[in-house]
Amino acid sequence: MRKKQNVIISIILTLMLALTITGCGGDSSSAQADRTVTDCLGREVEIPDNPQNVACLYATAAHMMAMLDEGDKIVGCPNGVKSDVLMQMKYPGITETATPHQEGSVNAEELLRIDTDLALVSYSLAASEGEMAKLDELGIPYVVIDYTTIDELRTAVKVAGDVFDKQDKAQEYLEFFDDTLTMVDERLADVDMKDAPSVYHSVNEAIRTDPEGSICGEIMEKAKVEDVSIAKGTLATGKNAYVTLEEIYNWDPDAFIANEYSVTDYILSDSKWSRLTAVKNKKVYTLPVGATRWCHPGSMEAHMGVLAVALQFYPDRFDDFDMKKYTADYYESYFGLELDDNTIDKILAGEGMRASNSPVQ
Repeated sequence: MRKKQNVIISIILTLMLALTITGCGGDSSSAQADRTVTDCLGREVEIPDNPQNVACLYATAAHMMAMLDEGDKIVGCPNGVKSDVLMQMKYPGITETATPHQEGSVNAEELLRIDTDLALVSYSLAASEGEMAKLDELGIPYVVIDYTTIDELRTAVKVAGDVFDKQDKAQEYLEFFDDTLTMVDERLADVDMKDAPSVYHSVNEAIRTDPEGSICGEIMEKAKVEDVSIAKGTLATGKNAYVTLEEIYNWDPDAFIANEYSVTDYILSDSKWSRLTAVKNKKVYTLPVGATRWCHPGSMEAHMGVLAVALQFYPDRFDDFDMKKYTADYYESYFGLELDDNTIDKILAGEGMRASNSPVQ
């Protein structure tokens, strides 16, 4: 009888030990499966240790993933990302991904369909309690990766590096970012802003421009040009600053720069703009377009935007500088793309770098 009792006690102890080990193992597995990162809003977010299905509900997040060589994990992104030629080159399947966020609305069913385990969102989307409630209800963690200034852009790159455990690669990118800004600053060090050309910047549309405090305004300042809409005090405010043609005529800038080549063509060809000094002198230029539009509020390539604007207006300061090689080296080093001369020419001309949402042939 005692022997039988001993056997029973032994079995119970074995089961208890097994359960204890399993429990400890489960806790350890859980600890390995999740970790905490701090996003661009200062939120501490628990995310999967190695997210596999990432929904980029903001274009820049997808471009940062590409820089970190994590783009193969993108299962959803904006249509604009799908039309980026360099994104198509690096990730041909990007055109087949879902679009779970359109016109400010999150599509919960689509996020479920693509089995999203992490979402990357913008400031504006994070500010919408209703839209974020959808993610909370689905149990999908979200990280805010966004910025409105160059310093915030640096932080956003670091956050992206933390999310994908690619801190070294993110830091390497930031070092190149700062090296480029330093190089431009040194070459333009003795430029007196009183003599700087006045420039109007068209952001995607002819009458959309830079408001005070924008990252594009910082780009212009670092390139030593006067951003006329900021300097003269545009009546428009907010992220999307729209002005009138009358305001532009009052400013009569020395030059125009646009980050969309069709806008350049429009300004040069439409008679309503023909009496402007810059149009008469044919000083209307298109900014480069690479992984992103180099001078755009959502561009992660602000450093390249500074370089391009400086080179456009101070070519004598860069007469020994090979912009084509610099651009080619940049995309090879930080996006893993070996681009031919024709593609580099298109990037620098700002034309032909947005395609239809179909794979590159």
